[in-house]
Amino acid sequence: MTLLIAFVLFSVLTACAKTNSEGEPTQNFVQDGQGQTRFEGYNLFLDVPDNQKAQTCALRYAPPQTVITITDLNRATPMKISACDQATRVTQSGSTATLRGNPADTKWCFTGEDKRYRITFQGDQSAGQITYDWIATPAMPGVYNIKDFGAVGDGTTDDTIAFKSAMAFVATRNGGTLQIPEGDFVITSPVALPSGLKMQGVSAITTLAPTNNQVRSSPSRIKLRGTNRAAFRIGECVENISLHDFELFAESDDRTSGVEAVGAYLSSQNFYVERVVFQGFNRGFYAHALPINQYGWQFDYIKFNHCRFVYNRDAGIYSEVSNSDWKIEGCMFINTKRTQTTNGNSMHFERAGNVLIQDTFGGGFANALGGTFLDILDSAAVTILNSQTEQMTASIVYNAAQNPSAGDYSYPMTLVNNIFGSPIVFKARRTFVSTGNLYLSNTFQADERLRVYSTGDRFCYDGYTLGCQPSAAAINKFDRATVIFMTGQLDEGSVKGHPTLFGTDVQFGTPPQMPSLTQNALPAGKPNGSMVYCSNCRRNTTPCQAGGTGAPAMVVGNQWSCL
Repeated sequence: MTLLIAFVLFSVLTACAKTNSEGEPTQNFVQDGQGQTRFEGYNLFLDVPDNQKAQTCALRYAPPQTVITITDLNRATPMKISACDQATRVTQSGSTATLRGNPADTKWCFTGEDKRYRITFQGDQSAGQITYDWIATPAMPGVYNIKDFGAVGDGTTDDTIAFKSAMAFVATRNGGTLQIPEGDFVITSPVALPSGLKMQGVSAITTLAPTNNQVRSSPSRIKLRGTNRAAFRIGECVENISLHDFELFAESDDRTSGVEAVGAYLSSQNFYVERVVFQGFNRGFYAHALPINQYGWQFDYIKFNHCRFVYNRDAGIYSEVSNSDWKIEGCMFINTKRTQTTNGNSMHFERAGNVLIQDTFGGGFANALGGTFLDILDSAAVTILNSQTEQMTASIVYNAAQNPSAGDYSYPMTLVNNIFGSPIVFKARRTFVSTGNLYLSNTFQADERLRVYSTGDRFCYDGYTLGCQPSAAAINKFDRATVIFMTGQLDEGSVKGHPTLFGTDVQFGTPPQMPSLTQNALPAGKPNGSMVYCSNCRRNTTPCQAGGTGAPAMVVGNQWSCL
């Protein structure tokens, strides 16, 4: 009995692991009673336009009366196409056939001899003609291989149709996992991504990474060929996409992007990118709104985890939309040299809300300084934790464009336990909270509009390593910023040799400003020596009396005395 069960199990596993003549995995497909495979779909197509004047979702449907042409991709077998339900109407002529879907919901169904057929039909005005290589319905849908859709992955063949076909197929089922096996897959025009997609590669080793391996490219590499285009696009009405373990590689950095998110009206949300390399683009990940909506498109809840952004000409991540809840964690930015025509930035945000950067590094090289680690025009709360930059033109630049409307004091920029030696430049109002960071003495370039709350920061390297230079300690650590609160090393403060610890908010380096109270609000029970300013007290009165123009008040002999 045990042997019988083992034999049956082995037979099932063997059947589920069929390979084609090239040793690549293939799907098991649903068949009808005559051994023909079953094909199902809708008159749907995926397309992300960049010129819409109204709400335009990436996933759209052609009218029910649309004629779909089916072309035989395998001329070695006869083409026997027939409808598999009463709603689909099929007409065959030689190596092609036509069908129309259900008038009620545009769904269609047919059977054929092969595992894959090409279908073409007319999309809308933006999309034009649609061409997909459609696979039969899998026996266990949910996980698909890009090679089942005809991708070759040899670094030369154009696999764009295979990727577009796979995305449309995933869209018919409202999501699924698309496997990217070993290979070098070429894309030549933007591929729109559907909601619910999980794209899973083998590994994301950076091409030409210093691993001393003879194989110098990523096992799963998707290569963009051409200029002024993106490899993948995310449009309106899209959510829940995750990308894992592959490299996006550009042959040109001329206006190219690895992933481009673009829209104007209907928001898109929830995107997760893990262990993906963006190499050689103009902008690795580029989110922007169309001019018709003036940055108003919402593109929210974006997470980058352990990604690498390598030699992207303008920026690794570039966002000019109204967004919220971006997290960049455990990522590395290897920046190109900053020149008059190359920014070489790690991250750029035009208008951002609640951005968290954690355990992330960005840098250039000693003889080729990169651009700016974080270039930001305006934002809500921004938090940077345990991160570092080196060999950069600037660590942070806030409002480089000097927009008079940028910046406010309501949302803090908070830095905790970072190392930033390159300049930090503020050109707008901002509340800056800094705890336990290491800066150099001349890091900050700011005016009095920057309000600083600093605790436990250092402004030179420790004496046990490189030593704090005597001249560095005399430099104002926050330039001309308004320092509201500061505690640090005693010999690093602007008042050398004196503690920089305050119990109330003061402007550092100026006379302390005491809290102001009225006579009837002077608190009882305060210890002797407590001081406030009484705004309506008379001078030289003990206890303090109201009816004056104001006076300093001190607790003497356990009562308030106005001086």
